[in-house]
Amino acid sequence: MFDTTFRLMLRRLGLLLALYMVLRVVFYVFNYSTFVPAGAAETLFAFAHGLRYDVSALLIINSVFILLSLLPVGNTLHPRYQQVLKGVYFLSNAPFLALALVDVEFFKFIGRRSSNELLSIGGDVAEQIGQLAFYYWYLGLAFVLLLFVLMKLYPKAHAAPAAPSPPIWLRSIRLLLVAAFAVLGIRGGLQLKPLRPNHAFVLDTAQLGHLTLNSPFTFIKGIGKATLEEKHYFETEAELLAALPFNPNLYINPGGDMRKENVVIIILESFAAEYVGALNGGKGYTPFLDSLATQGVLFRNAFANGRKSIEALPSILAGIPSLMDQPFITSPYEANRYSGLGSILQEHGYQTAMFHGAANGSMGFNNFSKASGIQAYYGLDDYPSELRYNDFDGQWGIFDEPYLQYVARELSSFRQPFMSTVFTLSSHQPYTVPPQYSGRFPKGELEIHESLGYADHALREFFKTASRQAWYRNTLFILTADHTQKSISPAYQNELGAYRVPLLLFHPGQSFADINPEQVAQHADIPTTVIDYLHIPTNQLLPFGRSVLDTTGTGRALLFDGNAYLLVQQEQITKLTPDDQVQTYTFPDMAPAPASPAASQQLKAYVQYFRNGMTQNKLYLFND
Repeated sequence: MFDTTFRLMLRRLGLLLALYMVLRVVFYVFNYSTFVPAGAAETLFAFAHGLRYDVSALLIINSVFILLSLLPVGNTLHPRYQQVLKGVYFLSNAPFLALALVDVEFFKFIGRRSSNELLSIGGDVAEQIGQLAFYYWYLGLAFVLLLFVLMKLYPKAHAAPAAPSPPIWLRSIRLLLVAAFAVLGIRGGLQLKPLRPNHAFVLDTAQLGHLTLNSPFTFIKGIGKATLEEKHYFETEAELLAALPFNPNLYINPGGDMRKENVVIIILESFAAEYVGALNGGKGYTPFLDSLATQGVLFRNAFANGRKSIEALPSILAGIPSLMDQPFITSPYEANRYSGLGSILQEHGYQTAMFHGAANGSMGFNNFSKASGIQAYYGLDDYPSELRYNDFDGQWGIFDEPYLQYVARELSSFRQPFMSTVFTLSSHQPYTVPPQYSGRFPKGELEIHESLGYADHALREFFKTASRQAWYRNTLFILTADHTQKSISPAYQNELGAYRVPLLLFHPGQSFADINPEQVAQHADIPTTVIDYLHIPTNQLLPFGRSVLDTTGTGRALLFDGNAYLLVQQEQITKLTPDDQVQTYTFPDMAPAPASPAASQQLKAYVQYFRNGMTQNKLYLFND
């Protein structure tokens, strides 16, 4: 039964298993700062535990190869047949080896292994494949070397079997037995439920779960993943709503006259809190943003609700935090009923617009903004054609300085009051700076740092131009970042640091002296804050956010790290694991702390509200 064909198949699969472990080592080295808090024993266990996921992924990917290798009929050792097998082997495995290499760098951007989200951003990647290949040339080279090694080490068959082939009935039994063991390997063992990504997060240092996993496994498991599993921590909707610290009456009947003021939300690409001098004792790359912070209020404990640009917009414009594996914009729930900030403001006479200097359709921003009540979307296609050639950065879109000047001019043509969202892009990889600014901004220690200086300069020039416009002194500016980026500071290389972004309120004619800058804030707070500031009556706000103008609380943030949910409060941090276990930590250092029943109930209420609201398309229980 264990003839040459069987032994060859095992050796070939074993070679792949060894390469997967090598790729895990490479992943660990390139993302060492993520795993440095873990001890040696935990890290070694994560590597060993990863074999379980490697076996599962390899058996799925190579199922056809295994079947063809062990066909119960014919001479499977014939040279031509072996060439066919070799072709199936390489065609099946090469794309997943490439994915594992890509995730070595992509993990730095999204903070978790890639899932089927790659299918949703394929268009954007295809448009940038040239510059991405140039920028990450070493990954391409590594892929070529990996395939070369695989070809050189690929176990070859003899021209003819050394011994007579077993009879067909015995080969058939062998195939059935292998199929049974393959099913066992794919599901990860005899446990009740098949192996899932969240099973990797079993160690005290949760980040090691990402090391245990492999990217082919998480990608495969993401395919066809369409629905969230509902939760029922609370039996009735009344009990659920009672557990949430949200009072809709504050916004249904706000009191006071409505302010007919403009609102400009500026989303700065990749401006992690780590890069902002005003948040780091003056050490940073954003001198203008730092100066603006002295005139407004900069929240020192602000968090993005996600790790990707595509996750930022739903939080900022609709108060929908990123609490699932898929970005809301590309999830099965994107057609759910929701009221964006633009929709609410339109009802009260606002003109609404969004500006993004990238290609129209990038990340689905145009469609989402329209669905959230944005009347006009300005993308690369709408930028003046006579300026496009000189102002194009050669990669993603229009350089920040000319684009923000264009935005300032367009805003001056709007009917007041207006609400506008602006998304910058020059601090996006490959961090291009216009030639005329070469050497002007500090290079810093990370490749992004110079482009941050340029983007900050572009922001300064925007405000210089805007300050001369009639609408300027009647405008509330909200500045934040879409997500964090690469880190070099140990203070940010932790679970919370991966979500820390600046959040700044600035108004030329208003003071925010009574606002607590130490409160916890998040992207999902922005719609509620705008509505509160403008005194606009509405019952279309989701309970995930709160107004940062509210002086009665210390704030909160909701995060999902790809495995567990976190409720961040100044009093404590509460984590809800996939098996519904609650863990409590101190803020902000994440040291174990005594459990807080109230916080546990709140977090469970948020999770149930989000998951059931998505699956049932009932996000607005407070006004149903």
